[in-house]
Amino acid sequence: MAEQGPDNDIPPLPFRNHSFLSFLGTQALGAFNDNVFKQLVLLLGVGYLIADIEYQAVVSFLFALPFLLFSGLAGDISDRISKGRMMVSCKVAEIIIAVLGVGGFLMVSSAQADTASAPLYLWLLAGVVFLLGTQSAFFGPPKYGGLPELVRPGDLPTATGLTQMTTFLAIIFGVSLAGYLADIFADRIYVAGLVTVSIAVLGTLVSLGIRRNPPTDPGRVISAHSFTSILRTLAGIFRNDQLMMRVMVIYSWFWFVGGVAITAINAFGRFQLGLNNFETSLMVATTSLGIAIGSVLVGRLSRGKVRLGLVVPALLLLSVCLSVFLFLPVHAPTLEDIQNFNRLKLTPELLESARIIPLAPLGIRTTAFVLFFLLGIAAGFYSVPLLTFLQMRPPSSEKGRVFATVNWFNWVFILAAAIFYGIGISLFDSRANLLLASLGGMTLLTGILVLPGIFRRIHEERPDFVYFKHR
Repeated sequence: MAEQGPDNDIPPLPFRNHSFLSFLGTQALGAFNDNVFKQLVLLLGVGYLIADIEYQAVVSFLFALPFLLFSGLAGDISDRISKGRMMVSCKVAEIIIAVLGVGGFLMVSSAQADTASAPLYLWLLAGVVFLLGTQSAFFGPPKYGGLPELVRPGDLPTATGLTQMTTFLAIIFGVSLAGYLADIFADRIYVAGLVTVSIAVLGTLVSLGIRRNPPTDPGRVISAHSFTSILRTLAGIFRNDQLMMRVMVIYSWFWFVGGVAITAINAFGRFQLGLNNFETSLMVATTSLGIAIGSVLVGRLSRGKVRLGLVVPALLLLSVCLSVFLFLPVHAPTLEDIQNFNRLKLTPELLESARIIPLAPLGIRTTAFVLFFLLGIAAGFYSVPLLTFLQMRPPSSEKGRVFATVNWFNWVFILAAAIFYGIGISLFDSRANLLLASLGGMTLLTGILVLPGIFRRIHEERPDFVYFKHR
């Protein structure tokens, strides 16, 4: 493994910088594995309840919770020890967690399918998802904070772009692979679990090539205050910079919409379109692809400037795409449908079980895929200008701390999305299209309430609105 050297000894991107390539492979494999495992668990849990709450909502909640609990602690630890060493430790933990997941999957083949309450193996897998979220929460700070240590300053924008691109690709392929594995190993789902162990082992081996730079703050004290440091930063932003705070809220709404929509796709595809696991997962991948394309397009339209005005048409398109689901003539699942579905979902007849739910006509299925693709493009247009503003506004001395707070705030909304999905899917009797349509109305209302204040404050602050003001 490479040792630390001065900045002028860091090789250029991409192929001569072996440490960066190891980093890129490590984080991509981690994101890939997260999405394979989580989607496998979500697909297994479609239609089940855990403690009278829709199972997918519980899993989404448990994955997000560690980011709220441990982000501050993880940030302090990543400054106190070598970020490269911390990433390797997180990857070793991923192997252990994946092995625990295989234990849960082994119970699936011998478990009796229940018509309502989640069987024991789903409780155990939900616990493993919480551990996976915890591992990801500790991996985040050394990932985002360690990248500038691995590349030359002039290469940082390129390195960041490559990191974002590979992350989106990992999400797309991870979710798609999970659906494929869930179909072909319906009665031997533990084989899919072994695939996640293999990915974790490969990621750990790749991480050994990341340079072990010295810690940036070896004297950092780890204490109970580490858990609450983000809250103090958030309170400071709220008091001193209302423009920053409003943009954080409207940007985090992107994560709320994504958290609800991505989870709802599984119920929508399985219970209302009659799709199998792979086809349903392709809808998730299509949405992610749309986000990636939208992000690239809005970057070109912005031409190096922060164009928050592009958020308005993006939000309108987002609202329209979601609202159209109200008018799609899709199946309304009954309790008997869901009971029969759960009875057959873990048998070799899994692909036939989709026919319990009538297969939607080709035109309806095509329309749904187009809507999710357009939804992704709108989300990319919506999020990138807001994210660029958030990156530019704080001074250099506060960017790391402030952006850690922004990331934490995003996870608050992701956690809220899990709760909203759990309540909404129950109120709408598993009709995910109605849940998506209600989300469209909420998105439009959020824009009406928040965006005018943002543009008014920008107009008042010009021309120096990109700076973080202290009063």
